[in-house]
Amino acid sequence: MENLVNFNWSNLNIKQDEAAGRGAQIRYMLGIKDDAPITAEQLMCMKDNAEKLVGQDDNVQAFLNSITDFDAAADWLSRNSYSIGAAMTLLGIIKHPKGWMGL
Repeated sequence: MENLVNFNWSNLNIKQDEAAGRGAQIRYMLGIKDDAPITAEQLMCMKDNAEKLVGQDDNVQAFLNSITDFDAAADWLSRNSYSIGAAMTLLGIIKHPKGWMGL
């Protein structure tokens, strides 16, 4: 069994770790520091522009499209997304000082 979680703010059933990782990815792409919250407006902006900014889908678009309550998602992701530094250390990514593509 994969321990899939049904978040009340999404129509996807994914693992909590995957949602937390997507939160870290969104933080990185927007250049949001770990101690700053993710806002509903930022998530909506990412939903409209993620594929254009990233240059590929990378499952971020599907995750963002699954969000049904942006306020609740922003709150959960702000509290539960992985630290960018820890996530990049695990993934071997070098962080650009201004986030993804300098945004």
